[in-house]
Formats: sequence, structure tokens, C-alpha cells
Amino acid sequence: MTNSIRIGVHVNNLSVFTLSKKPELLTDLLQPTGVSAEWISETGGKQTVKLLKTAEIDIGATGTTPPILAQAKGVPVVYLATSQPRPVQGAIVVLENSPIQSVSDLKGKNVSLSEGSYQQHFLAIALDKVGLTYQDVKTIPNSADSLKAFLNGEIDAWITSDLHLAEVQKNHKVKVLLYSSELFSNRSIYFTHRSFAEQHPDALSAFIKALERVDRWIATHFSEAAELLSKEINNGIDAKGWEQSLRNRPWGLVPPSQEFIAEQQYAADVFYRFGLLPNSINVSEALLADPLSVFEANLALAGR
Repeated sequence: MTNSIRIGVHVNNLSVFTLSKKPELLTDLLQPTGVSAEWISETGGKQTVKLLKTAEIDIGATGTTPPILAQAKGVPVVYLATSQPRPVQGAIVVLENSPIQSVSDLKGKNVSLSEGSYQQHFLAIALDKVGLTYQDVKTIPNSADSLKAFLNGEIDAWITSDLHLAEVQKNHKVKVLLYSSELFSNRSIYFTHRSFAEQHPDALSAFIKALERVDRWIATHFSEAAELLSKEINNGIDAKGWEQSLRNRPWGLVPPSQEFIAEQQYAADVFYRFGLLPNSINVSEALLADPLSVFEANLALAGR
């Protein structure tokens, strides 16, 4: 019997990151289970697959791509919950004077993105929709220098989040080729290892309830949450920028829906066709057998 639930924490999932800074929202819920929370720092969601596979964490919180990669690598993941759709989360951006007018024009161009994140999902299906493949573009990993390279014309297209896009649009002339919301719901995903799900349902239910708590807190304390994030995350975004981003995001969790599973399956199929997965997968195998599982039942009752 485990005495802790190890939760992967990184700055790209604001719900879990904020919960790690307000652990009291989880502590009282875990107390009856005899389990305590352990917060495991990650450099980003791309590290989650490795940590879950090597049993260094019990819960991952990422975008849509990591659980697909994990399943393809043989990790028996289980989807616990997702965020609401995030309509303004991501965008493919080019300079205003760029000759690139559509995704079709990206053929032969270089695109900067965070591979292994939702951005890879976004780019892959965007290319697939216009009859291109991943090999038709040159991908460049996002880095601290990506914005400078993009503005200097060294990068043809840049995939970025709403937070950074808003900052860039204030100071530079850019245009959005495509928003992620035009292709998929781009949700935050919460998942675990199947064995942990089967052995520790009460601890996981407490975690889901705590996520609902922290999301409600953020949604009713935008200014306070923005101040917290601006102090804790050193990314050049001030409290005003954070507050704008928080107000534009949906808060609250939902169980994995059939629509979501279909989106994930389409992405997995495209990844496999593009040679980005070692084998094809059946995403529905990452669901619990009982659709009215303890997680979904507790999620429905958690402040609803």
C-alpha cells in the first residue's frame, strides 16, 4: 500500500502548478485515505511520459500529445479527466509581411514548436487536413531564442500559446494562420498508470476533487492567481498578462468524452501515418472499463 501520491508538476499545467502552491486544497481530502501528496517537479509535460513509465510519478498533467506517446510506448495509461475545450490556447503564427497565407504554404518551410506537446498534435493534424505530411516541413524545437529568430525571419512559422501570442501581438506585426480551436478542443489531460488507478481509487478521487477546488479558486480570484503565477513563474509575463490569459481560459474538469477520445484517436492515427509513433494504438484502451467509474462519479459531484 502506497503512502503517497506522486504528482508531476510543471508550469505548463496551471491547475496542478497552482494546486502545488496551495496544497491545503488537497491535504484534507487525502487525509481519510492515509495517503499524502508528493509534488515532483518536471521541466515540462514532455518529461511526464518518461517519469510515468519509470514509476517516478503517479499522475501526469499535460496537453494531448504525451498520453498518446506514452500509450504507444507500452505504458498502460488511464485517462482520469480533461479540462474544458481551450479555444484560444494555441496558434500558428507568421510575420505580417510573410508570403505564407495558409497552412498549405508551409510546405518546405521551417516551423518552430515544442515537439512532444499539444503543439505537435496541432501541427500534425493541420498538415494532414491540407494533404501535407510532417516530412513536408522542417521542424525546429522551440527555445528561449525562438521568438528572436522568428522576428528576424530565421523561422518561417511559430507555434505558440495564447500567453506569449498576446505579448507578441502588442509589440510586433504578426498574423495568425490558424488557431488550435479550428481543428481540435486542445484540452489539458490528467492521466495515471492503470495499476495505480486500480489500487488507489480513493486517492485519485481526492486529487480530482482538489483540481475542481483549485480551478474554482482561480476562476473566482483571477487577480490573486495572476499575482501568484507572475511571482512563481519566471517567463517575462507580468501579473496583468497572466490575468488576461487566466480570464480567457476555461476552468473546471469533465470526464473523458467520446468526442475527446475520437480526437485523440485521429491524432494517434495521423502520428502513426507520419512515422511519429512506433506502432498504432487504440486510445479507448486507456479508459476505465466502467464508464461510471469512481473518478467520473466523484468528478460529477465535486462542486457541481
